[in-house]
Amino acid sequence: MNARRSLLWTLTVVLAAGLLASGCGGGGVGGRDISVEGPVPVVRQFEQGEVLKYKFKAETSSGIKRTAYEQSISTQAELKTTNTITEITDDTVTMTMRFDSAAGGITVGDNMQPDETISALRGKELVFELDSTGRVLGWSGLSGEEALEAGAGQMAMLLYDVFPDLPDEPLSIGTTWEVDYEIPDITSAVERDFVGETVYTVVGFKEKYEIPCVEIERVTDFEFEGRAEQAGEMWLMSGTGKITGAIILALEDGKTVYSTSEATLTLTGEGASVAGAAASGVVEMGIQARLKIELL
Repeated sequence: MNARRSLLWTLTVVLAAGLLASGCGGGGVGGRDISVEGPVPVVRQFEQGEVLKYKFKAETSSGIKRTAYEQSISTQAELKTTNTITEITDDTVTMTMRFDSAAGGITVGDNMQPDETISALRGKELVFELDSTGRVLGWSGLSGEEALEAGAGQMAMLLYDVFPDLPDEPLSIGTTWEVDYEIPDITSAVERDFVGETVYTVVGFKEKYEIPCVEIERVTDFEFEGRAEQAGEMWLMSGTGKITGAIILALEDGKTVYSTSEATLTLTGEGASVAGAAASGVVEMGIQARLKIELL
């Protein structure tokens, strides 16, 4: 794979990783419909020593078009994690995420290969600091791991998607709230901003895995602006995207029980040498992603 194709491949994989971590909704969530009387307050609760086990399954498909060059890329990943609440203060919650299993694959054109950057996470740990609602404040650990160096912000957002924003008011069918949406820029290789707005709507109540839950639909519209530097080229990128789906939260403690999502991103990138030479070309990219999160 030559340097230019390697650059385009890298950009697409990083962008796809961000898109994968962009939401928890979309597709069927199953479960049995139940009746719940009146608005129900759903407050997220944490207990020291509490253990949550989750499985994350993600797929992306990407298309790249450039003068005299077209390429398709797809990725698959499955992670199983054990998440332990190790400390609770008045303002923060500390959680350790251990990767019990991690496997992934990348297909570039007709070339299929395992993604060893994903499998390298197996058995390792990240430490997250959350606020009392579960919003990610920061994280530490696994410095130098390629899967995180290329997508550190995405990993934080993946955990954030386990704890989506909840309103202060009790929930009933039809309750709607809006939340500003942003993926933080944490990586050094790529500077980017996913900024938009998410609309949540309560659509029903279900019993999933014998747990009484609330079902919430989510729609996110966002804009993307980014810049990446590699192989002597600087790429400026812009585009728009949309995420749709549904999430099921436990009524008792507000934890995510199950969710799925579908996301799309269309963008255009313009490349030029870092030294300021003439533009080296324009590339068009389209990315689709599916994500499923499941409480084990």
